[in-house]
Amino acid sequence: MMRGLSDSPRTSLKLSQLNIIYKLYLTPLLPSTLAFNLTSWPNFSDTVSIMYLTHFRLKEFPYRIGPDPRFLYLSETVNEVLQKCLYMVENIVGPLYVHGPIGTGKTTLAKRLHHQLSDNAERYIVAYLVIAPKLTVNSLLRMIMDEFGAKTERSYSGCIKNFADWLVEKHKKGFKPVVILDEAQNLTPTHLKLLHFLLNYETPKEKFLQIVLFGQVELASKIEHFPELKSRMYPAALSALNRHDTEAMIEFRWFVAGGGKTTPFPTQTLDELFKSSLGLPREIVKICDLALLQAFANKRASVSVDDIRAAAKELEIGKK
Repeated sequence: MMRGLSDSPRTSLKLSQLNIIYKLYLTPLLPSTLAFNLTSWPNFSDTVSIMYLTHFRLKEFPYRIGPDPRFLYLSETVNEVLQKCLYMVENIVGPLYVHGPIGTGKTTLAKRLHHQLSDNAERYIVAYLVIAPKLTVNSLLRMIMDEFGAKTERSYSGCIKNFADWLVEKHKKGFKPVVILDEAQNLTPTHLKLLHFLLNYETPKEKFLQIVLFGQVELASKIEHFPELKSRMYPAALSALNRHDTEAMIEFRWFVAGGGKTTPFPTQTLDELFKSSLGLPREIVKICDLALLQAFANKRASVSVDDIRAAAKELEIGKK
């Protein structure tokens, strides 16, 4: 069963916007005797969803916030970071941390790395975790072990021993365990001490556990204050997109969604979009989503500069 727009995390249509679309598209097609209150028709949002996709000749929504690795545009910087992660993991060079401002695509890249490594299950055992605030060090260790399928104990020392035995066993069998920690800016000094300790399990040639951290800029600052760990880790940074990559990302996501090679964003519109979003991928996606909705509601095939400005204003981008 198709989920309604109001229930789906991929959509963000407001009731007022649905009403506008209803008046523009459906009212002329229905006899007055069939007029209805929008809120009384539970499947209306499904219909609007189909109409939206049909209007732009799409198979799915191209600009939705979410870490779907299919929609990850590999700009030069993003691809460089991805290749660096793969190189470090594949060659057991050492752990690394990826940091960058909010909205630069860290989680999507982490998911892409997770999927790419998981596809080689004969070689890698991959654990992906999102670090919540105020997580105890014992909880972090247990979460990592649970994700790997290693047996936990009640005591912290018991968990450490079991995990060490598990790492040795997997190493003997030729597996490379990899733990990817997202939102790693939430790691505390105690968490970092645990990760530093786990890196001690190694042979003279390679480590038993590969660690990749993804976090906001505070992560780099925290590691900077832990010189013992910093000396063993490699940094990588994500940043905002330039004007060229902004356009390329929009085209890429439009193509993945089934829209073909030509997008409904003219050059002037793209200029305004880059200016409004400051090149931050998450803001680009949010603005594109609302701007397309505005164009759809007004029965237009392309997005205007005014649509971009209205979307940026509604999202309060640039005022934060």
